[in-house]
Amino acid sequence: MALFMDSLLAVIEKFRDVHLLVVGDLMLDRFIWGEVERLSPEAPVPVLRVVSENSTLGGAANVIHNVRSMGGRVTACGIVGQDDAGRRIINALRKVGASTAGVMADRQFQTIQKSRIIATPHHQQIVRLDRETRQCLGHRTLERLRKFISANEGRFDGIVISDYGKGAIHGELLDSVAAVVSRRKIVCVVDPKKENYDRYRLPTLITPNKNEASEASGTPIHDEASLLAAGKILLRKWRADAVLITRGGEGMSLFRPRSPVKHFPTEPRDVFDVTGAGDTVIAVCALALASGAGYDDAAVLANIAASFVGGEIGTVAVRAAMIKRVIKGKP
Repeated sequence: MALFMDSLLAVIEKFRDVHLLVVGDLMLDRFIWGEVERLSPEAPVPVLRVVSENSTLGGAANVIHNVRSMGGRVTACGIVGQDDAGRRIINALRKVGASTAGVMADRQFQTIQKSRIIATPHHQQIVRLDRETRQCLGHRTLERLRKFISANEGRFDGIVISDYGKGAIHGELLDSVAAVVSRRKIVCVVDPKKENYDRYRLPTLITPNKNEASEASGTPIHDEASLLAAGKILLRKWRADAVLITRGGEGMSLFRPRSPVKHFPTEPRDVFDVTGAGDTVIAVCALALASGAGYDDAAVLANIAASFVGGEIGTVAVRAAMIKRVIKGKP
């Protein structure tokens, strides 16, 4: 056990030597906190007295934040609008030490924002407000993303695809990433969404949650047998080196070709909110694999990190020191 602990700690120490490119849907997560004291006389809805507001990096930007908080180097690649929210994302990314060289500002694009209205003291989410552009992204902007990846491929030890189905990730871009990964033999970790289920190919690791795994495989997961069937289908479908199905309170399940499935139970912690847990999982897995760790070690580290996300309200950037304390058995 001591040797296993030492190996995990050694992997974390290598995070600082890794430079990842994170490509995906950049978002701004806003949180409006308040107290509910009565129902509205106008309609049967609560009246929230706003107490405070804050914003954090969300979507692919949260992945980037997690990579930085773990000590890794990272370059952001995605799209924002030429608006206040877009500027806030760029400034926040720079503040945490990420490069924004691959962030494209498009004046016809509305920066994606998710606003959560939360009532205290029980942290009840009343409603979520989404602001986003429904129209397709311009070809010129999408092509700039693809060209940035191809022009800078030699700088990175791994690529993370953080797909929220909002348009930044598209077929030609995925083809370009697959070519780079194959040519340079670097790590590629994907967080999938249904818009591109049929387009992912040859990832090092892909991390669907249980619902996504059910959808993508065409096999509803409801027991051990259906879980095993779905995992095997997805390995073939995506020609992946590994598939890690995240299952919320049931933990994670790791599938590899010609190997038995491995289950990783959830770390025992109080869970209040799972917002951003998938972002943390792919950030840690990508750092670990790019550091030379095996899939088991990557899954263990990601599982520990995800447990901290569930214990907080909103998107959380987990620090390497937090994981180290768990490994060492310290509170």
